[in-house]
Amino acid sequence: MPAGGAPNYLKAAFLNVYNLSLLGGAAVAAMATGDWFIGAAAAGVEALWLLLGPDLRPFKRAVDQAEREARDKADRERVNKLIESLPQRDWQRAKALDELKREIERDMQHNPSFQAILLQSELDKLAQLHSSFVTLATACNRAETYLGATDRKEVDRQMESQKAILDRSSDPAVKDIAQKNLEVLSKRQLTIKDIENFLARARGQMNLIENSVRLLRDQALTMTSPSQLGEQLDDLLTGVDAIQQSAKDTEAMLTASRFDPISAVGAEGEGAARQGQRVREP
Repeated sequence: MPAGGAPNYLKAAFLNVYNLSLLGGAAVAAMATGDWFIGAAAAGVEALWLLLGPDLRPFKRAVDQAEREARDKADRERVNKLIESLPQRDWQRAKALDELKREIERDMQHNPSFQAILLQSELDKLAQLHSSFVTLATACNRAETYLGATDRKEVDRQMESQKAILDRSSDPAVKDIAQKNLEVLSKRQLTIKDIENFLARARGQMNLIENSVRLLRDQALTMTSPSQLGEQLDDLLTGVDAIQQSAKDTEAMLTASRFDPISAVGAEGEGAARQGQRVREP
C-alpha cells in the first residue's frame, strides 16, 4: 500500500489467492477438455468479479486488515532492529516502554466501556508512539556519538589560530586559505550547536513520552471512552512529529556534511606558502 494512501482493491481482487486458483483451474480444465466455453465462462465471471468485488465492504475490510497486519509486522521488525542497536540504557528504556504499551493494551481491551472497533485506532497511536521513541533514541545515540568524537575546544582553538593568520599575514594566498578555514570552522560551530539543541529537545521529548505513557497506564482501567486516550496520544504525537522532522534534518546533517578544515594552515603553513612563492620567482 502506498504510504498514506488507500489499498489498491482492484489489484487485491485480482491477486486474491482464491481468484487466481479458480482462474487457473478453469484455464487448465479448458485446455484439458478442449472445451473453450469453460474458459469463456471463467473470463466472464472474472470480469464480473473485478467489476463488483473491489467495492464489496467485506472484501475491503479483509484487504484493509491484511494491509494493516503487513504494515504492523514490517514496522515491528524495523523497530526491533533499531532497539537492538541502542546502547544499554536506551535499550532498557525502550523495552520498558514496550511493556507499558502492552499493559495498556490489555487493560483497554478488558475495559467494558470500550468498543473494539473504536479502540483499534487508539492502540495504533500507542504503537506509533513507541516507534517514535525508539527512532528518537536512535537519532540521539547518533548525535551523542558525533559530539563525543568532536572536541569543541579544539574547534575554537583553530578558529583563533586562523583569525590570527588572517590578521598578520601579508600573503594573499595564505589569507585566502585562512578565510576558507574560518568559514568551514564557523559552520562546524553552528552544526555542533544545532546538534546539541536537537539532543536536548529529543531527550526531553523522550522523557515526556515515558512519563505520559506511565500516566496512561495508571488511568487505563478508569477511562470511559477511547477518545480520552486518543486526545492525550494526539497531543504527544504532535510534539513528536516536530522533533522527528528535526531528527531527519540532523541525520541529513551528520550523513551529508564534511566538516574537516580545508587546510590546517598555521605558522608553518604560512612559511611553506612563502617558500613556494620564492621558488616561483625568476
